[in-house]
Amino acid sequence: MWKQNRILGLLAVMTLIIVLAACGNSNGNNENNETEESEDNNTNAEIDLGQTEIALGTDNYVSNTVNSYLAKLLLEEIGYTVEVNQTDVGVQYTGLADGTTDVIVGAWLPNTHGSYWEEYQDDLVEISTVTEEVELALVVPSYMEDINSIEDLRDNTNNIGEQLEWEITGISPGAGQMELMNSEVMPGYELNNDWTLLESSGAAMSASLSDAISNQEPIVVTLWTPHWTFNEFDLKLLDDPQNAFGDPDDILSVSRTGFQEDAPAAYQFISQFSITKEDTQEMMFDVQEGMDAEAAAQKFMDDNPDLVEQWLEGIH
Repeated sequence: MWKQNRILGLLAVMTLIIVLAACGNSNGNNENNETEESEDNNTNAEIDLGQTEIALGTDNYVSNTVNSYLAKLLLEEIGYTVEVNQTDVGVQYTGLADGTTDVIVGAWLPNTHGSYWEEYQDDLVEISTVTEEVELALVVPSYMEDINSIEDLRDNTNNIGEQLEWEITGISPGAGQMELMNSEVMPGYELNNDWTLLESSGAAMSASLSDAISNQEPIVVTLWTPHWTFNEFDLKLLDDPQNAFGDPDDILSVSRTGFQEDAPAAYQFISQFSITKEDTQEMMFDVQEGMDAEAAAQKFMDDNPDLVEQWLEGIH
């Protein structure tokens, strides 16, 4: 009898231990499940879109246009409806200042667009660097062997003035580079004594350059990097010993005030968006070959899925 009671007692103790252990494991599993669920929720959490319509500004220069359409397509991937407003440079900045434009990805600073930044900076927000160290220059075909510096234009080396009828082929008058030409380069090198800076457009300048090279004729143009002509032709940037064009710019993304609060996911994407000069030139070359800017941007996305994933990381 005593033995039977002892055995029953041991069985009861063992049962109690098993029950308590099971409860402990259950609580532990619940805690682990809750932790895993919390981690999953954090991983899957999406940044709010905020406003769903974005006004994206760009100018008429292909380097900025292709990057802007690339940004447009990526914003649409996130879930936004995007309108691209293509205007003159100055209108971009007035649009940002008055809120009719939300963001641009083609602000050349501190030099090229410096006057616009100075005027409107209180109403603008610098977001991030899109492309580093882009250059402005006077450019000639490499076969113009005797012309290597802006000083050669001033000194009329090899009678270059007479050969070109004292004309430098420029772009649209509202462009920042043209403002620098008129305010710094022409007077700084005393070019305005003899030379005339012709106003045209980016496309007209490129066409004039192409025609001159086809005929092996001399030409001097206002040009910048990135640009598709550097993929197509053998060109050289004229030395600028006075640094009249200033140090190389960076291309920045800039928004109106309040954009980060109004469109958090768009702001996050724009802050992650950067591209090399070489990649921009690849899209520009496709445009020169006949694609429109949006088609060239879509082709670039299709060819570079890793970059797309990088730009949309944590957002989409």
